[in-house]
Amino acid sequence: MTQRYLISVEPIEPSGVVLTIAELPRLVIFGQTAEDALGWAREAIAFQLRDSPDYDQRPPLELVLGRAS
Repeated sequence: MTQRYLISVEPIEPSGVVLTIAELPRLVIFGQTAEDALGWAREAIAFQLRDSPDYDQRPPLELVLGRAS
């Protein structure tokens, strides 16, 4: 079983993307490409979850790309 996070992707000017995650509303991630930002997102989510009491027993993360509406 994996823990899923829906990632919203928006292009920003002049180039790059911003990712937001509905389950973690204070987390905003910028990157040159979506793949670049996804790498940062994985690290940021793991960092935010490390203080939870069941951190060692959490399922692997699955990031699902979507579009901001």
